[in-house]
Amino acid sequence: MNRYLRGVYYFAATVAIYLGLPLLGWGIGAMPAFLADGPRLGYAVAVILFGLAIGWQGIAHPEAVDGGHGQESKRVWRQTILGFGLTLLLFAALCFLPFAERRGIGVLGVSAGLRWVGVVLCATGYGLVFGSGLALGRQYSAEVTIQKDHHLITTGLYRYIRHPRYLGILCLCLGASLVYRSWIGLLLGVLVLAMLLMRVRDEEALMQREFGAEWEEYCKRSWRMIPGVY
Repeated sequence: MNRYLRGVYYFAATVAIYLGLPLLGWGIGAMPAFLADGPRLGYAVAVILFGLAIGWQGIAHPEAVDGGHGQESKRVWRQTILGFGLTLLLFAALCFLPFAERRGIGVLGVSAGLRWVGVVLCATGYGLVFGSGLALGRQYSAEVTIQKDHHLITTGLYRYIRHPRYLGILCLCLGASLVYRSWIGLLLGVLVLAMLLMRVRDEEALMQREFGAEWEEYCKRSWRMIPGVY
């Protein structure tokens, strides 16, 4: 595929997922009402910017989007199943939260200011996902695995945080729950956190087996997800 067409494809796919699903849940015919609200419009702008970033990434650094393939013998298979379930849960939440807000299901009485905090959290989450892909390059993978000629990434976001992508997902979960005023979203966020902590445990055990002392030294100067906290 031509690299510019690939960039357009990645942009369109990103917007279709992260904005299309919320609009589908809200109701495509009521899109003007969705965009008439400041925080929801802010979320839409964050998605467009994220889509542009991914589109550029698809042109300049396609390996950071496509990722690489891990070795079968090094793959943590239960995380393949867990990862599939996590993806389905996140996509379902993107559709359900605006659906529930419009229909008054599980709506929180939060202020407009707190909803704007949600927009900032969503934008931060998308930024962390983008930055982690850029740092990992071809070593990005949706699987918990080791690739051929794999080496430890300790630059970019990974200089201080071992799992910035997972932190980005948590920011997105909390942010979307605030934007759409959903206590159900907050409960789902707890489930997502539990799934991510299981993933972190398996991933770090795999890194320890593969890189040994190098991994241990890296752990001494970095945090799992939140600097100074965890």
